[in-house]
Amino acid sequence: MYKDLRAALALAVLASACGVAHGGPSNGSAAFFAGAYGAACDGTTDDTAAIQKALDAAGAAGGTVSFPQGTCMIGAVYIGSGTTVQIDAGVTLKAIQAETWWDVTTTLASGATTGLAPGGAAHYPQVFTRVQGIDMVWTSAIVNVRNASNVVIKGGGAIDGNGQLWWTHYYATGKPNHSAEGVGWALNYDEQRPRALELLNATDVHVSGVTLKNSPFWTLHICYSDRVTVDGVTVFNWPTPETGVMPSTDGIDIDSSTNVEVMNSDITANDDALVIKSGRDGEGLRVNRTSAFIKIHDTVVRAGAAAFTIGSETSGGAHDVEVYNIHVVPATALIDSNIGFKKGGPAVVHGFVFKTSTTRGGVMENIHIHDIVIDDAYFFMECSGSWNAHNTIPSSFASTYLEPGYWPAIMEEPSPVEAGYAIYRNFFFDNITMAHVETSVFDVQGSTLPNQAEKGRYTNFTFNNVHITATANSSGASVPGGSISNSGYWAFTNSTIVNGTGDAVVPSLDPNTTNDMTGLSGW
Repeated sequence: MYKDLRAALALAVLASACGVAHGGPSNGSAAFFAGAYGAACDGTTDDTAAIQKALDAAGAAGGTVSFPQGTCMIGAVYIGSGTTVQIDAGVTLKAIQAETWWDVTTTLASGATTGLAPGGAAHYPQVFTRVQGIDMVWTSAIVNVRNASNVVIKGGGAIDGNGQLWWTHYYATGKPNHSAEGVGWALNYDEQRPRALELLNATDVHVSGVTLKNSPFWTLHICYSDRVTVDGVTVFNWPTPETGVMPSTDGIDIDSSTNVEVMNSDITANDDALVIKSGRDGEGLRVNRTSAFIKIHDTVVRAGAAAFTIGSETSGGAHDVEVYNIHVVPATALIDSNIGFKKGGPAVVHGFVFKTSTTRGGVMENIHIHDIVIDDAYFFMECSGSWNAHNTIPSSFASTYLEPGYWPAIMEEPSPVEAGYAIYRNFFFDNITMAHVETSVFDVQGSTLPNQAEKGRYTNFTFNNVHITATANSSGASVPGGSISNSGYWAFTNSTIVNGTGDAVVPSLDPNTTNDMTGLSGW
């Protein structure tokens, strides 16, 4: 049965990929030089308006925008249908720093009608978007492709998110204020840090060759979009003693989107490197838009919370996904990170993470992961069924402070309660090697509902030709196999988990919540 499912998955993903134009749309040949519209690109002048004029002209004619050599300082810019954006080597589109956050300590007594910092929206207007699984009006990305089709962004240049102001505010002001008021769950929403590049309701988009770096928040967000290719893109968000931690600077987020292909890319992130999402909690279940027919391949991951992740926003589900030819080559961390890697150790925490919560729901199925090489990480796999659930607002806060208008959507939970339990099933892992494990191999903790074989659990996971050496590169010591609970019908064939001397390392199984786990020595 599993072989038949695997074959069907491969055919489905292959058929869907035929609809993705690898070379990108063929737009008109008219040329629009941003310098002719007043862009100085001297590293100090605000070039936003000039570049937007060039983009608007190219969109009207179906042409290509290019830029003077140098650094073009920009707030949010918007790319329309039929536009090619040529960011050549030697060109950097660099974000203007601005105070875009919502001040959570804005009091009702002040008479204020908004907690947004003054001036931020002048550079990054408030627009409809989705943020961590919730539809809302929020800060624009730095470069935006919104409600557009037939767009190409290419070249050897860079989009620099210039994120230091936002990272510093997050830790110096945003986090302590949210913690003090008991609303830490809202921190990422209220900080309103721009993403480097967002594709929203976009179709037939090709992004190639560019470097996306120092993003204030997520780096490349592909949301509610169809037929998108990402080819040869470099993401570089690398925490150093000078930058400090760069919170939630994911690499590439594919969010309720279909027919997406990511290839030949190079990811350094301070959160999930390559991740699939599809909405959160009650609001996400109502929207109910899936992520499907996705291929991610021939890519290097150098830093991240995980090389490949699904979740935690899972409400719309995900299916027919193929991930292959990924090489995890961790850089050596320069500082301790909030995501779990430590100074001097590998800068990748997990090979794979499949996360959700008891309020998310959704079905994740028919996922084929194969031909993966992991040089080192702290864990091989984490599965979590209780990721950041059940937000609450203290009564003292509601009577004292101004609440953002998007909070009610974040608070919405599923009804009935059982709808919030996600299903992860029919995952296939083939031809995977992991040379070193720093902490433990597995950390699998789902949730179990009475009389439910799949809800909340991780079921029908098959592993073929998977070989893991459970020895820490940092010390040479053997590490444990870890633990697995709330799971069933896992089958290992031609697979091993051993320490440095070849002795079997056996993950422990919770006898009360696991069933039909076969194929490893000691089970």
